[in-house]
Amino acid sequence: MSIEKLELVSIAGDLPQLNEAITACLRSKVFHIENAAKLLGSAEDSGGAYGTTNPYAEPLRSLLELDLRKIKIDPDAEPLPAEFTPEQILSETKRISERLKDVRAGIASASKQITDYESAAIHLKHLQRSELDLGELTKCKHILYRFGRMPEENVQKLEFYSDAGFIFQAYHTAHEYVWGFYFASQERIMSADAIMKGLLFERYELPPDLTGTPEQALADLQIKQTERKAELEKLEKEESSIYETEAEQLGRMYRFAKYESEVWKLRSQCILMPEKFSLMGYVPVSEKETFKKYIDKVPEISVTYEAPWADSKVQPPVRLKNGWFTKPFNMFVEMYGLPNYNGYNPTTFVAITYTLLFGIMFGDLGQGLVLALIGWFLDKKKNFSLGAIMSRIGVSSAIFGALYGSVFGFEEALDPLYEKLGISALPLHAMENTNLFIFGAVGIGAAIIIISILVNICVRLKQRNYEEAVFGNNGLAGLVFFGGALLLVLGIVTGKQLVSKPVVIIMLVLPLLLMFFREPLGHMMAHKHYEMPGIGDFIASNFFECFEFLLGYATNTLSFIRVGGFVFSHAGLMSVVMLLSEMIGGDHKSWLTIIIGNAFVMCLEGLIVGIQVLRLEFYEVFSRCYDGDGKPFTPISVTFDDFSDIRQPEQAANA
Repeated sequence: MSIEKLELVSIAGDLPQLNEAITACLRSKVFHIENAAKLLGSAEDSGGAYGTTNPYAEPLRSLLELDLRKIKIDPDAEPLPAEFTPEQILSETKRISERLKDVRAGIASASKQITDYESAAIHLKHLQRSELDLGELTKCKHILYRFGRMPEENVQKLEFYSDAGFIFQAYHTAHEYVWGFYFASQERIMSADAIMKGLLFERYELPPDLTGTPEQALADLQIKQTERKAELEKLEKEESSIYETEAEQLGRMYRFAKYESEVWKLRSQCILMPEKFSLMGYVPVSEKETFKKYIDKVPEISVTYEAPWADSKVQPPVRLKNGWFTKPFNMFVEMYGLPNYNGYNPTTFVAITYTLLFGIMFGDLGQGLVLALIGWFLDKKKNFSLGAIMSRIGVSSAIFGALYGSVFGFEEALDPLYEKLGISALPLHAMENTNLFIFGAVGIGAAIIIISILVNICVRLKQRNYEEAVFGNNGLAGLVFFGGALLLVLGIVTGKQLVSKPVVIIMLVLPLLLMFFREPLGHMMAHKHYEMPGIGDFIASNFFECFEFLLGYATNTLSFIRVGGFVFSHAGLMSVVMLLSEMIGGDHKSWLTIIIGNAFVMCLEGLIVGIQVLRLEFYEVFSRCYDGDGKPFTPISVTFDDFSDIRQPEQAANA
């Protein structure tokens, strides 16, 4: 298919109308903004001195501190014009923050205490068998203690510090750690701390209000923990009640502040003067009327439409235009890179070749239909982008599987059908038609390469790049050379002289010479001056480049042998599954083994084949005829569900 045609839109007017013009562009959802200064090559200010500071940045920041994830924001609701001033938003946000302040502080405190109690409970559980009085321990003035854990392998090293003036007491071992505590006098505690830190002792402070034995302290701790959890639940309900009460007001303020803030950010893309502004961008021709419905409502502005500038340093954005069958394959093109605006859309070529090659390599009637059904489900029910591609390649696999006679690995399942229909040439069993699949794969590869070269010639001629279009290895010279090489190889394989030897020699030697001198010839054809480097450098560099071209033709063509190889691979894997089913099932095949085997082969081979076909597309096709140097068409819009910058409630409470 093609690339969506765009029109360059230039909007100019008085500076007070700028925000209203940007708002109209936003609401149209079809306007791709460009930096006007870069587009015009202008030295005028682009959102600088006359842009002023965004007045909605601070109100928006204060709103985000309230954790708007707790309310529902309708992303489709449009904010009303001039609904709030920045001062009103700040005032309302401060009022709501004051209502939440004590509640959020209480939630943060309760959450921290619960976490501390949970950590303390872990230590106390390890100390349950001890009769140690924790209350007496905390009252010690001359002896200090440290609780924690250390790696089990380091415990033996404590023997080297027996005279260091501290004692370590272990009380539990688990997961390669020893839990315990050490104590020392006030004079020795600092040196003990240094030694234990070197032994990777992880210190933990027990709550100071623990009393009694560890078992008694644990029981008291669990009671306190239950009380704090109940208090936390009460505070969270109170917080939810406040958010619920203020939800409508918060939602309106957030939508308005976010929208206005984005409008002010977009001012940086405009040319601003003391009294005037200039705003520029692109609109698809097919959606021009939609855009005009919004922009025509803005009074006292000038709007002009024209074709994208061919001589501009800023390339127009690209939106691919594809049909129902090819549209899902956009993702593969975008993975490699979009074409430039004056390039061509390779999606149709990719869709056809990818579907064809995958079907050949994964050919199985039963597995193909299952793959198509899974893809349909993922596409329609789960909105999974790869699902639509899976449904298409699944159908292709089923078609080729029918030609091979393979149904869930049963290679003879369709033999009676073809016998009844009187089609002796089918099915094409892989192991019985080895040469057909190998030479057929190479033939398909050669055909795809030739088509790629033809596409490249057309694209380069359109760009007036005569060096690549006529004299390049993927140009006219390369096409003639590759054709001559194919005729030569085909004559050797078949034993027949398809064309005379002089013609073959001319088809090989003349294009090779043209490729060798492609740079000066290309400059001559384009009427440009060519500055010859040193003769030695010229000969050496072009010799090795031509040698690389020759290797490329051979390796790229032979790379397609994998297409036939995966046909044999599929047949081989399924024969192993059938053999295992017979071994397990005895006289009767084990259907469970067949089902598991088919599932395994579908997952493994489907993934590998998908990657290999994509590799063929990128390295053998795209590298010959495609430059993915375009930028995507991205209409300006405002989203209301991105809260990635929201601070956590406890952070806001401590701010």
